[in-house]
Amino acid sequence: MVVALEKVPEKPAEFGRWQGALSLVFENRQEKTYLTHRSHQGPLLVQRPFYPEGPVCHVYLIHPPGGVVGGDQLTIAIDCRVDTDVVVTTPAAGKFYRSNGQLADQQVLLKVAKGSVLEYLPQETILFDGAVVKTKTRVELDENSRFFGWEMVSLGRPACHERFSQGQATVAIEVFKQDQPLLIDRMVLNEQTIKASSGLAGHALVATLVVYPATKAQLDKVRVMIDEHRFSGVTLRNEVLIVRLLAEQAEPVKTVFTAIWAALRPDFNQRQPCLPRIWST
Repeated sequence: MVVALEKVPEKPAEFGRWQGALSLVFENRQEKTYLTHRSHQGPLLVQRPFYPEGPVCHVYLIHPPGGVVGGDQLTIAIDCRVDTDVVVTTPAAGKFYRSNGQLADQQVLLKVAKGSVLEYLPQETILFDGAVVKTKTRVELDENSRFFGWEMVSLGRPACHERFSQGQATVAIEVFKQDQPLLIDRMVLNEQTIKASSGLAGHALVATLVVYPATKAQLDKVRVMIDEHRFSGVTLRNEVLIVRLLAEQAEPVKTVFTAIWAALRPDFNQRQPCLPRIWST
């Protein structure tokens, strides 16, 4: 089924706000995945597809303005049709700037059809102090489809000694298979939840990694890999492997998540790790 994006009306230029939408469709043709349809409105683009590992299609999502402000609405829809193999990443961190009181909204819909594989590996999202944000990533799976993805949210810019002391962010991740919920994860992040011992315990970065389908053997392997990280957890429910890490900065988490991806990929996707080229530039 083609992903249908409701057209978002453009705001008048004097408001200085972006209404962006991006729709991508991938199809298998002669045992190779092609980007067969792309459409965009506003500041959301993709570069040309890359094929560093033969039939697997690698694409990079680009947001030319470099950041999102209050009032912006971004919608991304990725439709991986039957028997496709897709890797999606971003060239740089996403940024949500201080709000003028309006909400910044980002919605991501990832459809993974029968027999398809989607690896969704974006760089971190940075929430500047005072941002008011709502993001949701929804994954819709079908029979024998596979998904590996992560999300890293940096609260403020610790390297610049800037903390997220004002504002609020609602971050949601949902995984459905044939309309049945496998995972519904929702976090409300503000100064209180960041400081709370039952929340982020003062950490400036929270990251979530999701794998489907996963096994008990993979759960055990990942537990060994994150054992040295005090503020971490890994669970397996409904064949969904969930890894959560708390940290101060993104780079150590990227290293851990990339190591997990590299360790699980041969079983998960029957392929050896192939890092996106953009990560080395």
